[in-house]
Amino acid sequence: MQGNAETAPRTCVKPARFILDMVHHNPGEAPFRSRYLDPDYLAEAGFNGQVFKHINCVATFADSGVDCFPEGSAERAWLDSFTRGIEAEIAAAKRAGLGVFYHVDLFVLPKRLVESFQPEICDPDTGRIQLDRPRTLELHAMLFDELTRRFPDVDGYIIRVGETYLFDTPHHVGNGPIPRNGPAWTPEYLYQETLAGRKPDDARWSAAQVDAYVKLIGFLRSRICERHGKHLFFRTWDIFPDKLHAVPGHYLAVTDRIEPHPKLVFSIKHTALDFWRRVKPNPCIGIGRHPQIIEVQSQREYEGKGAYPNYIAHGVATGFEENRKPAGLAEWLADPKVVGIYHWSRGGGWYGPYIPDEFWPDLNSRVLARFANDPAAGEESAFHAHAMEVIGLDIDDARRLRELCLLASRAVLKGRYCEAFDVLLDESLLPTALWMRDDRLGGMEQLSLVFQELAMLGKLDEALAEKAAAVELWHEIVRLAEDIRWPAEEAGAFVKVSARYGLLLFAIVEQGWIVLAESVRPGGGDRERIAAAANAYDRLWKEFRELSANPLCPSLCRGEYFQLPGEPRVSGLDDSVREAKLRAGIS
Repeated sequence: MQGNAETAPRTCVKPARFILDMVHHNPGEAPFRSRYLDPDYLAEAGFNGQVFKHINCVATFADSGVDCFPEGSAERAWLDSFTRGIEAEIAAAKRAGLGVFYHVDLFVLPKRLVESFQPEICDPDTGRIQLDRPRTLELHAMLFDELTRRFPDVDGYIIRVGETYLFDTPHHVGNGPIPRNGPAWTPEYLYQETLAGRKPDDARWSAAQVDAYVKLIGFLRSRICERHGKHLFFRTWDIFPDKLHAVPGHYLAVTDRIEPHPKLVFSIKHTALDFWRRVKPNPCIGIGRHPQIIEVQSQREYEGKGAYPNYIAHGVATGFEENRKPAGLAEWLADPKVVGIYHWSRGGGWYGPYIPDEFWPDLNSRVLARFANDPAAGEESAFHAHAMEVIGLDIDDARRLRELCLLASRAVLKGRYCEAFDVLLDESLLPTALWMRDDRLGGMEQLSLVFQELAMLGKLDEALAEKAAAVELWHEIVRLAEDIRWPAEEAGAFVKVSARYGLLLFAIVEQGWIVLAESVRPGGGDRERIAAAANAYDRLWKEFRELSANPLCPSLCRGEYFQLPGEPRVSGLDDSVREAKLRAGIS
């Protein structure tokens, strides 16, 4: 570790101070139906704080003199309805004995307010709200003053500055407060630099960016912690390496200039990038002058969202097997600076798969909450306690479930990622070109650089062997799901369906990858192998669609790639397989 982190071995004995949970609904969609919205369930599961969103959007800014939500307007109707929901969720969480925290995106303000103060808060050329304009922070001081006055039971705020989504707040506008230093680094540029043996140049982390972070966090510390006595959790998240998230030098350049405060905590993802495998643990954990909480996602948005078995609590607690230097909560929570976890039980990302049963995110969530309450007992103890006390399995079936879970963790690693390519990225770039995300399967448009590199290195067969190994693991997972004696019939039925879902999905992936791999070989590859794989691909999709007739089946993944709502369709695996068949002259 760097900075003032301890270097001697530590034994983790203390429970986490903060064990927070948030359900992050898909932007612009109907809210999830989830037991994790029930504060009594959260408290029983071992969480001590509940996190909600968008409280900043019910601020009226009356002190500004602008009527942002006029009586009788659509804005006012939305405000009144939304405010009632916020009042109800605060009251319910407090009755359950939970701390109440709100996730806030900066800068997001009412449209009418921005129109009134545009010359004083916005860049005259771009229209973006800017940190250094004369009245920007003044209006945000009004925001936190009003929120504290109106909602005194709120215990604190979790501040995000990297992304702003306005799908659920139709009468607001906004943008992030910290501009990028120059053009955004694209994945293609970063890959090319890394594969050529060059590290991306950190010089783009400018003094102006450091100063902007220091100014913003200093303002929030003063207003939220000092003036109002509330907790401030400042999220460091941003995927690009010219930002604060996972470069120790960047993190320390900012945080060393911020005076510590008992209620100021930095919130850091446990991975150095997003919630992916084959990415190193975040090197900023445990360094610097300030307390930290560790961000964890149990319904992993890049790994199926609970549609198929994916047990991540073991890796989060003790370190993932593929990392050169595995590290996890068992190590981090032993550091006095690490004071808890900020956990997402549901949500993250976009779209589906949509799940009819929360079995898999619930397993991850409750094991992690139990572990955070008693780290000294260990993750395996937390798992078995959940399997036996909550699910109701006997000791033998609890062991079978654990075997299933650990196999699933490995099967997802082998099926979703590509070791032969990803090891080239030094655990520092998004793995396998983000070709699978949410419920979307990318194709050659997303994977072209991956397959080109594999072909150049002579590792196409190695990559395909990994996909075949994943399918073999899924067969074993299906067998274990059938062998376990499930005390709750519906839960057992869902586990069996979800295991078969994983088998069919990753069998589709294997055959699609065979087609793509053959298509990049010299001479267009083995035509007979392309034909056999393409036929198997079509047959497996048919079986997959037939599985969806089961009411316990999650919504299916799709053979096209991701696009934001309202954007045009993006070509994915289906189109790539079809095009490879045409090039090979296969009807």
